[in-house]
Amino acid sequence: MTEETTKTSGYFDLQLRFDSANRVVSIKVNDVSLPLAPLPEESCCGDSDDTIAAGLTVPGISNPAIETAPAGPSLDPLLGLGLNVLTVIGAVLALQGLVYWNYFADDPQFLDRYGWWMVYLDVSVVPLIATLGYLRSYMYAHASHMMGMVIGMTIGMQVGTMIGGVVGATNGFFIGAMVGMSLGTLYGVLTAWCCGPMAVIHGLMAGVMGGTMGAMVVVMMIPDHVLIFMPVFTTANLLILIWFTYLFYKEGVAAGKCQLRGPLTLAQLSSFSLVTIGLLSALMVLGPKGPMVWKGHKRATVGANAAENPLQPKEIAKDGSSAEKPELEMACGAMMMEGGSSQK
Repeated sequence: MTEETTKTSGYFDLQLRFDSANRVVSIKVNDVSLPLAPLPEESCCGDSDDTIAAGLTVPGISNPAIETAPAGPSLDPLLGLGLNVLTVIGAVLALQGLVYWNYFADDPQFLDRYGWWMVYLDVSVVPLIATLGYLRSYMYAHASHMMGMVIGMTIGMQVGTMIGGVVGATNGFFIGAMVGMSLGTLYGVLTAWCCGPMAVIHGLMAGVMGGTMGAMVVVMMIPDHVLIFMPVFTTANLLILIWFTYLFYKEGVAAGKCQLRGPLTLAQLSSFSLVTIGLLSALMVLGPKGPMVWKGHKRATVGANAAENPLQPKEIAKDGSSAEKPELEMACGAMMMEGGSSQK
């Protein structure tokens, strides 16, 4: 038994013929028959109302074999990137330990002065390079303006803040601000360049702000429990990088707006991290030092000549001369108390 459906318009006449199993058996357009593939053998389970010949889909008839939802992007690359970051950090720490035992083990003050800051340098540089590598592994020129501004702002701010803070602790505010501001603006502009002038402006502003503020905050915290402050400070910055990477994945990669250029490999992450950490470590150890740097747990936190520090409290002697009080170093409140007692 067959069924015929006719659709007529001003341009052509379409005729479809079906059998009892709702399978198309013939197609005719303007009295011209179109060839069809042979009908499949009926299954042992009898006729199926969902069977359609020649790959045609008839409205009102479902076909579970054809209606399959496309699979979206997986989070596995992000998880693999996180594992690579941990691997590279461990390898860099092992290499730094080897360099220390071979070249700096004779200096009893080296670990006290640079040990913690080398660790924070590794924890800052490797995730930053991983974020930059993941971002540049996709072509995001056609991303939204909002996404472009977020890219410039986040990269500029985080590079400047994290690098400037670590370098500022060992070399002073001037060197830390210059290094953080330079790197922050450079990478902020490079990553946001293809997203338009508004994203580039955000990268410039964030680099200037992050480089100066990161160095200033850490340097100001040196006399006041900086080693307790740094884990919280670094963790907050790492969370920003993690959520930025997930935002880029969700808004760009998963949404299909960014095409893959080439994944960031473990070898690339390792090579870029080693070069960057090597250059910054050399600057931290051999570079110029400012008047206020970290010199260890029990050492002075200002320069060798403490008399040049304008915040150094002084005691007024009976003869009118002033005498320094090293034990009240950087105590502004103590200086005010001394001034009040001298007036009495």
